[in-house]
Amino acid sequence: MYGQPSPRKATSTVFSAPKCKVAIPVDSVLQRDALLQASLDPSVRTIHYRKTPNLYGAPPTVRGVVLQRFDGDYLLVVCQARPRRTEQEHTRLAEILGSDGLRLLERDALDIRHEPLFSNARAVWDYQRFVVSVHNRLKIAAALAEDGPQSVLELEERARPTCDIVGAVCALACEALVELDLRETPLGLRTIVRAR
Repeated sequence: MYGQPSPRKATSTVFSAPKCKVAIPVDSVLQRDALLQASLDPSVRTIHYRKTPNLYGAPPTVRGVVLQRFDGDYLLVVCQARPRRTEQEHTRLAEILGSDGLRLLERDALDIRHEPLFSNARAVWDYQRFVVSVHNRLKIAAALAEDGPQSVLELEERARPTCDIVGAVCALACEALVELDLRETPLGLRTIVRAR
């Protein structure tokens, strides 16, 4: 009735990022992609793994991924296709989640694989281990503090880092130190960078 998580296994069994309070168990590649995107989403403050209502029946509670966003806490449910629900089922689901102070954020395969965010998030995380020296971090931070949000190209011209600027901003985004606009255009020199 509520859709089942994807059966495909992820490459690693846990996901960890600076926004994660704990390492998050991962059930599928699709769930890992949803977590990659959530970790880079400026509206997500923290990612928890905690006791939540069980949307699929007994027992009454399970452990689930909760995204703490600026507008509230959301239970992240990842499924291949969103299930069809009656208005009554939607209301009951909202009541179950509301009793724990949660709302539903249901993401299906089409939503998660929507471009350019899907490829951009993966590309950013490919730079997770890219080393950015303290000197380059300071130059990038100063340029963002002085001139505000700007494209990667503008940031490169102002900060003049001694490393690959795309790799640097991606690594800093993985550390939750900068925010990247990944929804509208492919990752590159036109991508907008903001201080976090």
